[in-house]
Amino acid sequence: MLKKIKLFKDGKEVSSKDFNFAWIFFLLILSQILFGSNQIMARFIQGEVPPIGLSFWRWVLATLIILPFTYKKLLSYAPTLYREWKIYLAAAFCLIVLGNTTIYIALNYTTAINGAIVSSVQPAFTFALSWFFYREFVSKSQIAGAIVATLGVLYIISKGDINVLINLSPNPGDIWMIISVVGFSLYAVLLKKIPDQVPAIITLNVIQFLGILLLAPLYIWETYYVQAIEFNQITVFSIIWAAVFVAIGALGLWNYTNKKLGANKASGTIHLRLIAITFMAVVLLDESLRIYHFIAFAIIMMGVYAISKKQS
Repeated sequence: MLKKIKLFKDGKEVSSKDFNFAWIFFLLILSQILFGSNQIMARFIQGEVPPIGLSFWRWVLATLIILPFTYKKLLSYAPTLYREWKIYLAAAFCLIVLGNTTIYIALNYTTAINGAIVSSVQPAFTFALSWFFYREFVSKSQIAGAIVATLGVLYIISKGDINVLINLSPNPGDIWMIISVVGFSLYAVLLKKIPDQVPAIITLNVIQFLGILLLAPLYIWETYYVQAIEFNQITVFSIIWAAVFVAIGALGLWNYTNKKLGANKASGTIHLRLIAITFMAVVLLDESLRIYHFIAFAIIMMGVYAISKKQS
């Protein structure tokens, strides 16, 4: 007879509930690291691969990879998917058009470290949108935290120089990163509306497919009027990495953990992505950390802590 395996920590038995939470949290951390690798890759290839073309083909590849595992179940869930098509379409727009494609645009203009720090304000946006859409409880400390986190973003955009904001001349890449943060935050909030009975892999595949349809007109425009994508070693590597490790790996883990923990708790780990991106940017891209980076990060983290801490 097989015995039930028991886990212990400091001489005390760890409950299955605690173990499950630890496992989900580990998967959430892994998703943030993989998301971070996407920004490093985008910065590494800046100017060589058109951003919309990269986004379009990564989603095409990711969809084709997952489709053999989902096409049979897609038919069985078709009535639910059809009934909730507006939510899926909105989620695809927020994630793939606003949340992801804009990252590739942004990193043609700003550094990976700057982009990471700006994106670390996502918990504040998610918190605000959760309140707006679902009227979740809001404390005074959470309101103050959202304001503080926003001030941190303004600080990084201005690079510590208030004249940049007064003269309205911030780096366009930082502005595109803010649009990306809004998109990801909206997506995190919309996940609450996705039917629980639909498996995460089906949700992912449907959102990917709808995202391709939404990106297609933009891809055609970019091809004819901006830059056509050339399929060389750099392009193919970028598409494979973005599709397999980010569009499938990171997003699949994010969808799963977000549904388990909720949008606010899941978004609270965004700062882990910042640490991963900063480390990779310094080592792989030879980027430099400045004083204003540390100040902005400290300000944002104070705000995020106020938002995410447990309320009595």
